[in-house]
Amino acid sequence: ILCWCQRGLGIPQMSNLNAGPEFQTEEQLVLKFRTDPINGLTSGQAADQLAQDGPNALEKPPRPTLLMLFIAQLCGFIIILLIIAALASIVVNATGTKKDDLLSYTTGIAIFVIVLINAGIAAYTENQAGGALEALAKMSQPNITVMRDGKDVSIDTTTVVQGDIVLLETGDVVPADVRLIEAKDVKVAEMCLTGEPDDVPKNAKVKTPAKPGEAEKLTPENMCFSSCNCTSGKGRGIVVATGMRTRIGEIAQHLTGGDGSSGGKRCGCLPDTSANQTPLQVNVEKLGAKIGMGAIGVCVVVFGIGLALDTKDPNNPESPSWLYMILIAVTLAVAAIPEGIPLCVTISLSLGSSSMVKEHVLVRKLAAVETLGSA
Repeated sequence: ILCWCQRGLGIPQMSNLNAGPEFQTEEQLVLKFRTDPINGLTSGQAADQLAQDGPNALEKPPRPTLLMLFIAQLCGFIIILLIIAALASIVVNATGTKKDDLLSYTTGIAIFVIVLINAGIAAYTENQAGGALEALAKMSQPNITVMRDGKDVSIDTTTVVQGDIVLLETGDVVPADVRLIEAKDVKVAEMCLTGEPDDVPKNAKVKTPAKPGEAEKLTPENMCFSSCNCTSGKGRGIVVATGMRTRIGEIAQHLTGGDGSSGGKRCGCLPDTSANQTPLQVNVEKLGAKIGMGAIGVCVVVFGIGLALDTKDPNNPESPSWLYMILIAVTLAVAAIPEGIPLCVTISLSLGSSSMVKEHVLVRKLAAVETLGSA
Protein backbone atom coordinates (compact mmCIF):
# COMPACT_ATOMS: atom_id res chain seq x y z
CA ILE A 1 0.00 0.00 0.00
CA LEU A 2 2.85 2.41 0.91
CA CYS A 3 4.65 1.75 -2.39
CA TRP A 4 1.36 2.22 -4.31
CA CYS A 5 0.72 5.52 -2.53
CA GLN A 6 4.29 6.68 -3.22
CA ARG A 7 3.95 5.89 -6.93
CA GLY A 8 0.61 7.69 -7.09
CA LEU A 9 1.97 10.79 -5.36
CA GLY A 10 5.25 10.80 -7.33
CA ILE A 11 7.34 10.16 -4.19
CA PRO A 12 10.50 8.05 -4.67
CA GLN A 13 10.01 4.54 -3.28
CA MET A 14 12.08 4.06 -0.14
CA SER A 15 12.63 0.38 -0.99
CA ASN A 16 14.85 1.39 -3.95
CA LEU A 17 16.99 3.92 -2.09
CA ASN A 18 19.37 1.19 -0.95
CA ALA A 19 19.81 -0.21 -4.46
CA GLY A 20 22.81 0.63 -6.61
CA PRO A 21 22.78 4.13 -8.11
CA GLU A 22 22.44 2.68 -11.62
CA PHE A 23 19.01 1.28 -10.63
CA GLN A 24 17.75 4.50 -9.04
CA THR A 25 15.89 7.34 -10.69
CA GLU A 26 17.06 10.94 -10.62
CA GLU A 27 14.51 11.77 -7.94
CA GLN A 28 15.70 8.92 -5.74
CA LEU A 29 19.33 10.00 -6.10
CA VAL A 30 18.46 13.63 -5.29
CA LEU A 31 16.65 12.47 -2.15
CA LYS A 32 19.45 10.11 -1.12
CA PHE A 33 22.30 12.61 -1.52
CA ARG A 34 20.28 15.70 -0.50
CA THR A 35 21.30 17.65 -3.56
CA ASP A 36 19.69 19.89 -6.19
CA PRO A 37 19.95 18.69 -9.82
CA ILE A 38 19.75 22.29 -11.10
CA ASN A 39 21.74 24.34 -8.59
CA GLY A 40 23.93 21.63 -7.08
CA LEU A 41 25.14 21.67 -3.50
CA THR A 42 25.64 24.82 -1.50
CA SER A 43 29.14 25.72 -0.35
CA GLY A 44 28.18 24.86 3.22
CA GLN A 45 26.82 21.43 2.25
CA ALA A 46 29.96 20.68 0.23
CA ALA A 47 32.24 21.71 3.12
CA ASP A 48 30.32 19.51 5.58
CA GLN A 49 30.39 16.53 3.21
CA LEU A 50 34.12 16.99 2.56
CA ALA A 51 34.79 17.03 6.30
CA GLN A 52 32.74 13.85 6.68
CA ASP A 53 34.12 11.82 3.75
CA GLY A 54 37.60 13.27 3.40
CA PRO A 55 39.33 14.37 0.17
CA ASN A 56 38.47 12.72 -3.13
CA ALA A 57 41.81 11.00 -3.58
CA LEU A 58 43.23 7.51 -3.45
CA GLU A 59 45.12 6.66 -0.29
CA LYS A 60 48.86 6.60 -0.82
CA PRO A 61 51.45 5.01 1.43
CA PRO A 62 53.64 7.64 3.07
CA ARG A 63 56.71 8.48 1.07
CA PRO A 64 59.74 6.74 2.61
CA THR A 65 62.41 9.01 4.03
CA LEU A 66 66.00 8.96 2.81
CA LEU A 67 66.95 6.96 5.93
CA MET A 68 64.26 4.33 5.25
CA LEU A 69 65.39 4.05 1.62
CA PHE A 70 68.95 3.60 2.84
CA ILE A 71 67.91 0.86 5.30
CA ALA A 72 65.84 -0.84 2.59
CA GLN A 73 68.96 -1.23 0.46
CA LEU A 74 70.55 -3.23 3.31
CA CYS A 75 67.78 -5.86 3.41
CA GLY A 76 68.85 -7.85 0.35
CA PHE A 77 70.12 -11.36 0.97
CA ILE A 78 73.53 -10.79 -0.62
CA ILE A 79 73.97 -7.52 1.31
CA ILE A 80 73.15 -9.25 4.60
CA LEU A 81 75.64 -11.95 3.61
CA LEU A 82 78.33 -9.32 3.04
CA ILE A 83 77.62 -7.67 6.40
CA ILE A 84 77.92 -11.02 8.16
CA ALA A 85 81.16 -11.73 6.28
CA ALA A 86 82.59 -8.34 7.26
CA LEU A 87 81.69 -8.87 10.93
CA ALA A 88 83.16 -12.36 10.83
CA SER A 89 86.37 -11.03 9.29
CA ILE A 90 86.75 -8.42 12.02
CA VAL A 91 86.00 -10.94 14.78
CA VAL A 92 88.51 -13.45 13.37
CA ASN A 93 91.26 -10.84 13.19
CA ALA A 94 90.38 -9.48 16.63
CA THR A 95 90.86 -12.94 18.16
CA GLY A 96 93.95 -13.87 16.15
CA THR A 97 97.63 -13.31 16.68
CA LYS A 98 97.56 -10.07 14.63
CA LYS A 99 94.81 -8.40 16.61
CA ASP A 100 96.99 -5.35 17.26
CA ASP A 101 97.77 -4.89 13.56
CA LEU A 102 95.30 -2.39 12.08
CA LEU A 103 96.01 -3.59 8.54
CA SER A 104 94.53 -6.98 9.41
CA TYR A 105 91.08 -5.36 9.60
CA THR A 106 91.29 -4.01 6.04
CA THR A 107 89.06 -6.68 4.48
CA GLY A 108 86.18 -6.24 6.92
CA ILE A 109 86.31 -2.44 6.78
CA ALA A 110 86.50 -2.49 2.96
CA ILE A 111 83.38 -4.68 2.73
CA PHE A 112 81.50 -2.31 5.07
CA VAL A 113 82.54 0.70 2.98
CA ILE A 114 81.40 -1.00 -0.24
CA VAL A 115 78.03 -1.90 1.29
CA LEU A 116 77.46 1.65 2.58
CA ILE A 117 78.44 3.25 -0.75
CA ASN A 118 76.14 0.87 -2.61
CA ALA A 119 73.18 1.65 -0.31
CA GLY A 120 73.89 5.39 -0.38
CA ILE A 121 73.94 5.63 -4.19
CA ALA A 122 70.69 3.68 -4.57
CA ALA A 123 68.87 5.54 -1.77
CA TYR A 124 69.94 8.99 -3.04
CA THR A 125 68.89 8.22 -6.63
CA GLU A 126 65.45 6.92 -5.61
CA ASN A 127 64.89 9.81 -3.19
CA GLN A 128 65.70 12.43 -5.84
CA ALA A 129 63.39 10.80 -8.40
CA GLY A 130 60.55 10.46 -5.88
CA GLY A 131 60.73 14.15 -4.95
CA ALA A 132 60.70 15.27 -8.59
CA LEU A 133 57.74 13.01 -9.45
CA GLU A 134 55.72 14.35 -6.51
CA ALA A 135 56.37 17.92 -7.65
CA LEU A 136 55.19 17.05 -11.16
CA ALA A 137 52.05 15.41 -9.78
CA LYS A 138 51.14 18.55 -7.83
CA MET A 139 51.66 20.72 -10.92
CA SER A 140 49.36 18.55 -13.04
CA GLN A 141 46.50 18.31 -10.51
CA PRO A 142 43.30 18.33 -12.69
CA ASN A 143 40.20 20.45 -12.13
CA ILE A 144 36.56 19.70 -12.91
CA THR A 145 33.45 21.85 -13.37
CA VAL A 146 30.61 21.35 -10.87
CA MET A 147 27.43 23.18 -9.90
CA ARG A 148 27.82 25.00 -6.58
CA ASP A 149 25.32 27.57 -5.29
CA GLY A 150 23.65 27.57 -8.73
CA LYS A 151 26.85 28.48 -10.59
CA ASP A 152 29.34 26.61 -12.74
CA VAL A 153 32.53 26.42 -10.68
CA SER A 154 35.88 24.87 -11.57
CA ILE A 155 37.24 23.11 -8.49
CA ASP A 156 40.11 20.81 -7.58
CA THR A 157 39.10 17.20 -8.08
CA THR A 158 40.17 16.39 -4.52
CA THR A 159 37.36 18.62 -3.19
CA VAL A 160 34.58 16.85 -5.12
CA VAL A 161 32.03 15.31 -2.71
CA GLN A 162 29.04 13.00 -2.87
CA GLY A 163 26.00 14.85 -4.17
CA ASP A 164 27.98 17.25 -6.37
CA ILE A 165 26.51 17.87 -9.81
CA VAL A 166 29.40 17.32 -12.22
CA LEU A 167 29.47 18.73 -15.76
CA LEU A 168 31.43 16.47 -18.09
CA GLU A 169 32.79 17.46 -21.50
CA THR A 170 35.10 15.96 -24.08
CA GLY A 171 38.61 15.64 -22.67
CA ASP A 172 37.59 15.63 -19.01
CA VAL A 173 38.81 12.96 -16.62
CA VAL A 174 35.90 11.69 -14.55
CA PRO A 175 36.76 12.84 -10.98
CA ALA A 176 34.62 10.30 -9.09
CA ASP A 177 31.93 7.69 -9.70
CA VAL A 178 29.13 9.62 -11.36
CA ARG A 179 25.54 8.59 -12.14
CA LEU A 180 24.51 10.41 -15.30
CA ILE A 181 21.21 12.30 -15.30
CA GLU A 182 21.83 13.94 -18.69
CA ALA A 183 23.93 12.60 -21.54
CA LYS A 184 24.45 13.86 -25.09
CA ASP A 185 26.58 11.48 -27.19
CA VAL A 186 28.76 10.71 -24.18
CA LYS A 187 31.49 8.13 -24.65
CA VAL A 188 33.99 7.11 -22.02
CA ALA A 189 37.28 5.17 -22.22
CA GLU A 190 37.12 2.50 -19.50
CA MET A 191 40.37 0.70 -20.29
CA CYS A 192 41.73 1.32 -16.78
CA LEU A 193 38.77 -0.60 -15.32
CA THR A 194 37.86 -3.30 -17.83
CA GLY A 195 40.78 -3.39 -20.29
CA GLU A 196 38.31 -2.73 -23.10
CA PRO A 197 40.09 -0.61 -25.77
CA ASP A 198 36.90 0.73 -27.39
CA ASP A 199 35.07 3.77 -26.02
CA VAL A 200 31.84 2.92 -24.21
CA PRO A 201 28.65 4.91 -25.03
CA LYS A 202 26.75 6.23 -22.02
CA ASN A 203 23.19 7.37 -21.41
CA ALA A 204 21.03 8.57 -18.51
CA LYS A 205 18.44 5.77 -18.59
CA VAL A 206 17.69 3.87 -15.39
CA LYS A 207 19.18 0.40 -15.55
CA THR A 208 16.83 -2.54 -15.23
CA PRO A 209 17.89 -5.74 -13.46
CA ALA A 210 19.25 -8.41 -15.78
CA LYS A 211 16.92 -11.28 -16.60
CA PRO A 212 17.88 -14.84 -15.61
CA GLY A 213 20.47 -16.18 -18.04
CA GLU A 214 21.18 -12.73 -19.51
CA ALA A 215 24.83 -11.63 -19.58
CA GLU A 216 25.63 -8.78 -17.21
CA LYS A 217 27.65 -5.86 -18.59
CA LEU A 218 30.93 -5.02 -16.91
CA THR A 219 29.90 -1.42 -16.27
CA PRO A 220 26.40 0.15 -16.25
CA GLU A 221 25.61 2.39 -19.23
CA ASN A 222 24.42 5.21 -16.98
CA MET A 223 27.57 5.33 -14.84
CA CYS A 224 30.90 7.06 -15.44
CA PHE A 225 33.70 5.89 -13.18
CA SER A 226 36.60 7.73 -11.61
CA SER A 227 39.84 8.13 -13.62
CA CYS A 228 38.13 7.29 -16.94
CA ASN A 229 38.43 9.77 -19.82
CA CYS A 230 35.38 11.34 -21.42
CA THR A 231 36.23 11.03 -25.13
CA SER A 232 33.15 12.70 -26.64
CA GLY A 233 29.86 14.40 -25.85
CA LYS A 234 28.56 16.31 -22.86
CA GLY A 235 26.95 15.02 -19.71
CA ARG A 236 25.71 15.96 -16.27
CA GLY A 237 25.63 13.62 -13.31
CA ILE A 238 25.48 13.17 -9.56
CA VAL A 239 28.59 12.06 -7.71
CA VAL A 240 27.72 8.83 -5.87
CA ALA A 241 31.17 7.75 -4.60
CA THR A 242 34.52 9.44 -3.99
CA GLY A 243 38.05 8.47 -3.00
CA MET A 244 38.62 4.87 -1.98
CA ARG A 245 34.87 4.13 -2.28
CA THR A 246 35.02 4.39 -6.07
CA ARG A 247 35.55 1.44 -8.41
CA ILE A 248 39.15 2.47 -9.06
CA GLY A 249 39.60 2.91 -5.30
CA GLU A 250 38.51 -0.69 -4.70
CA ILE A 251 41.07 -1.85 -7.25
CA ALA A 252 43.78 0.26 -5.58
CA GLN A 253 42.84 -1.21 -2.21
CA HIS A 254 43.35 -4.75 -3.49
CA LEU A 255 46.65 -3.82 -5.13
CA THR A 256 48.01 -2.23 -1.96
CA GLY A 257 47.00 -5.18 0.20
CA GLY A 258 43.87 -3.67 1.70
CA ASP A 259 42.21 -7.07 1.49
CA GLY A 260 44.82 -8.55 3.80
CA SER A 261 46.45 -10.68 1.13
CA SER A 262 49.59 -8.60 0.82
CA GLY A 263 51.13 -5.33 1.85
CA GLY A 264 53.19 -6.78 4.68
CA LYS A 265 56.15 -5.14 6.30
CA ARG A 266 59.79 -6.01 6.06
CA CYS A 267 62.18 -5.37 8.92
CA GLY A 268 59.17 -4.22 10.96
CA CYS A 269 58.66 -0.88 9.20
CA LEU A 270 59.65 -1.18 5.53
CA PRO A 271 57.09 -2.13 2.85
CA ASP A 272 57.50 -5.64 1.46
CA THR A 273 58.06 -5.25 -2.29
CA SER A 274 59.34 -8.75 -2.94
CA ALA A 275 56.35 -9.47 -5.21
CA ASN A 276 57.35 -6.55 -7.48
CA GLN A 277 61.03 -7.34 -7.92
CA THR A 278 62.58 -6.97 -11.36
CA PRO A 279 64.27 -9.96 -13.05
CA LEU A 280 67.68 -8.53 -12.17
CA GLN A 281 66.78 -8.28 -8.48
CA VAL A 282 65.44 -11.83 -8.49
CA ASN A 283 68.57 -13.15 -10.18
CA VAL A 284 70.92 -11.28 -7.82
CA GLU A 285 68.98 -12.63 -4.83
CA LYS A 286 69.23 -16.17 -6.24
CA LEU A 287 72.95 -15.72 -6.92
CA GLY A 288 73.51 -14.50 -3.39
CA ALA A 289 71.59 -17.44 -1.96
CA LYS A 290 73.59 -19.94 -4.05
CA ILE A 291 76.91 -18.34 -3.13
CA GLY A 292 75.94 -18.17 0.52
CA MET A 293 74.80 -21.79 0.72
CA GLY A 294 77.86 -22.92 -1.26
CA ALA A 295 80.25 -21.00 0.99
CA ILE A 296 78.63 -22.38 4.13
CA GLY A 297 78.78 -25.93 2.72
CA VAL A 298 82.46 -25.62 1.79
CA CYS A 299 83.31 -24.13 5.19
CA VAL A 300 81.56 -26.99 6.99
CA VAL A 301 83.46 -29.55 4.87
CA VAL A 302 86.82 -27.81 5.45
CA PHE A 303 86.11 -27.54 9.16
CA GLY A 304 85.21 -31.24 9.36
CA ILE A 305 88.28 -32.37 7.43
CA GLY A 306 90.61 -30.15 9.46
CA LEU A 307 89.09 -31.36 12.70
CA ALA A 308 89.41 -35.00 11.61
CA LEU A 309 93.08 -34.47 10.73
CA ASP A 310 93.65 -32.56 13.99
CA THR A 311 95.13 -29.59 12.12
CA LYS A 312 96.67 -27.02 14.47
CA ASP A 313 97.88 -23.46 14.14
CA PRO A 314 101.57 -23.64 13.15
CA ASN A 315 102.25 -20.36 14.97
CA ASN A 316 100.53 -21.58 18.12
CA PRO A 317 100.58 -25.40 18.31
CA GLU A 318 99.18 -25.37 21.83
CA SER A 319 95.81 -23.91 20.77
CA PRO A 320 93.01 -26.44 20.20
CA SER A 321 92.43 -27.70 16.65
CA TRP A 322 88.72 -26.76 16.56
CA LEU A 323 89.45 -23.08 17.30
CA TYR A 324 92.02 -22.87 14.50
CA MET A 325 89.65 -24.57 12.02
CA ILE A 326 86.83 -22.18 12.95
CA LEU A 327 89.10 -19.26 12.05
CA ILE A 328 90.09 -20.96 8.78
CA ALA A 329 86.43 -21.70 7.87
CA VAL A 330 85.31 -18.12 8.59
CA THR A 331 88.22 -16.70 6.59
CA LEU A 332 87.30 -18.94 3.68
CA ALA A 333 83.66 -17.81 3.85
CA VAL A 334 84.71 -14.14 3.80
CA ALA A 335 86.89 -14.74 0.76
CA ALA A 336 84.08 -16.57 -1.08
CA ILE A 337 81.57 -13.69 -0.83
CA PRO A 338 81.77 -11.44 -3.95
CA GLU A 339 81.48 -8.05 -2.30
CA GLY A 340 81.78 -6.25 -5.65
CA ILE A 341 78.50 -7.53 -7.15
CA PRO A 342 76.05 -5.12 -5.43
CA LEU A 343 78.25 -2.10 -6.09
CA CYS A 344 78.76 -3.01 -9.77
CA VAL A 345 75.01 -3.51 -10.26
CA THR A 346 74.14 -0.23 -8.51
CA ILE A 347 76.74 1.80 -10.43
CA SER A 348 75.57 0.32 -13.74
CA LEU A 349 71.92 1.14 -12.99
CA SER A 350 72.86 4.62 -11.77
CA LEU A 351 74.67 5.33 -15.03
CA GLY A 352 71.55 4.22 -16.91
CA SER A 353 69.37 6.43 -14.73
CA SER A 354 71.68 9.41 -15.31
CA SER A 355 71.47 8.88 -19.07
CA MET A 356 67.69 8.87 -18.86
CA VAL A 357 67.64 12.08 -16.81
CA LYS A 358 69.50 13.78 -19.67
CA GLU A 359 66.56 12.75 -21.87
CA HIS A 360 64.14 14.26 -19.30
CA VAL A 361 62.99 10.87 -17.99
CA LEU A 362 62.72 10.27 -14.25
CA VAL A 363 63.18 6.81 -12.72
CA ARG A 364 61.52 6.31 -9.33
CA LYS A 365 63.01 2.86 -8.64
CA LEU A 366 66.63 2.33 -9.62
CA ALA A 367 66.11 -1.38 -10.30
CA ALA A 368 63.43 -0.53 -12.89
CA VAL A 369 66.13 0.71 -15.29
CA GLU A 370 67.02 -2.90 -16.06
CA THR A 371 63.53 -3.73 -17.41
CA LEU A 372 63.42 -0.86 -19.93
CA GLY A 373 65.57 -2.73 -22.42
CA SER A 374 63.36 -5.84 -22.42
CA ALA A 375 60.34 -4.28 -24.12
